[in-house]
Amino acid sequence: MPTEIRIEGDSPYLLPHVDHISAMAHSENVDLIMYVALPGHADLEQVYVQLSLPAADDLLAQLTRAVTETKKDRSEP
Repeated sequence: MPTEIRIEGDSPYLLPHVDHISAMAHSENVDLIMYVALPGHADLEQVYVQLSLPAADDLLAQLTRAVTETKKDRSEP
């Protein structure tokens, strides 16, 4: 049974650390599963986010740009 997560206050909301992440097809959507270190929790907690196909495709494009930019910044003297 999923645990209820309460998000309080104004956005943006910060997840302190995402250790690893996975994604899988789920019917007409994509399930994103993040393993997150949350304050007050000893173990990593699984957080599921269901993305529509357009949202998943947009996220893919944004991640690709961000990774390319980060790699470029690391390689510059």
